[in-house]
Parts: sequence; structure tokens; C-alpha cells
Amino acid sequence: MKKLLIYCLLIIFTLGFNSCGKDSSSSTTVTVYVLPVDIAARYIAMAFCNASEGINLHIEKFGSFSASGRSSFDSSFLAKKMDSSAIVKYQYQVVYSFNRLTTTPPQTTFDYTAGGGFSSDAIVSSDEQTSSNWTISTLDQGQLTLNGSGTDGGQQYASLEKVYFSSDFHYTFQNLKINKLSGLVVSGTATITDSGSGPGGVGYNYSGTITFTGDRKAELVLGGSTFYFSLSSGSVTK
Repeated sequence: MKKLLIYCLLIIFTLGFNSCGKDSSSSTTVTVYVLPVDIAARYIAMAFCNASEGINLHIEKFGSFSASGRSSFDSSFLAKKMDSSAIVKYQYQVVYSFNRLTTTPPQTTFDYTAGGGFSSDAIVSSDEQTSSNWTISTLDQGQLTLNGSGTDGGQQYASLEKVYFSSDFHYTFQNLKINKLSGLVVSGTATITDSGSGPGGVGYNYSGTITFTGDRKAELVLGGSTFYFSLSSGSVTK
């Protein structure tokens, strides 16, 4: 079933990966091993980045809604980029709920879900993002402060390694600072736990942190390894 889900997603994205179809002449032996932390890190980076309609994009939108003084709204829409020239393709059904609270000091709250998937040259995913209790405070300051948590999970395909896996990661933001004018995260951290199953159904479990370093860049420490990634594109280096 997991492979079927990914095959369907590949067809939607029209990626044309020769490796994604099953080769009837190849061996049916399944290699069994724990999913490498590098693949898990690559998926988390793509799930956060703006290019895939990821979590950071929704952070920036929440910051913009808060800074603009909006009162409240609910919205449901389709976010879609499927053109053949796009480096990253995606299609998500997104639901937003935003409210400005009449507290002292005032706060804004934001919840969203995004169900669908994305494809890049390294990761193809069918997944769902869900936020929980995102709250922005210090609305009268130059920097907004965001706290909250969320999840992201589903079925993935690492195209470089030709590996199917599932991923379910949870994050908790700790005082993310958002520039009120640019809408970009300038500092803050998030704790991460990521679990799932890799080749042959072998389970994996990694934990770590994301440190937001400004200019849409972040440092991910996962399973004892350190990665640096772009919140714009999802590209990863060690």
C-alpha cells in the first residue's frame, strides 16, 4: 500500500523517474536496514522549506497576518505548482484559521492543515501538515514571538537511493522571533522527533533540534549529526 501511494503521487507529478516503476527483470530481494539519518534530514528540510509549500511558508504567512493587524478569518484553498519547469512541484489542500485575541498584551492564534504532496529531485512525498496552538505575542514590538507545535507525516520516496519510507515528525517551536517588516524568522529553535519505518519495514527514531539563523537558513541537529539547510529551497549540506 505504501508503494502504491507513492506510485500514484509520482504519476501526478509526472516526474518520469525510470527507477520508480518496478523492473520485472530485477531481483525481488528487499534490502533491510534502518533509514539513514541523512535521508530523514533531507525530508525534514524539504517539509519545512517554502519551495514545497512547507512549514516555514506558513510561519511567514502567520507573521504577515499578525503584523498587518487582521482580526480573524477562516480560509480553505488549493495550493498548486505543477508546471513542468518547476524544480519542486506540489499540490496541497490547505485550511487556515486565524484569530486576534483581545488579551493584554494582544495575541494572535493560527491553526492550519495541509494535505497533499510534493516532489523534488531528491524526495517525493505524500503527507499532511498539522499545526497546534501557534501563538504570536509581542504584537507591538519590532519582532513577533511565535510559539506552538505541529506534526508532519506520510509516505516518502528517496529518489537518489531508490528507498521507500514513512515519516512522522513532531516539532515544538521555542520563541521564534519574526521580523515584523520582512516577515522572516530571524532566530529561535524547534525541538524535533522523527520516527517511521525504512526499507524492509525496519523502524527508526531520531530526535534533535532546528535552529533558525536568519535569512531563511537553519541548522538541523538530528540523531547526533549536523546539517545546514535552506528554508527557501530545502537544499541540505553537512
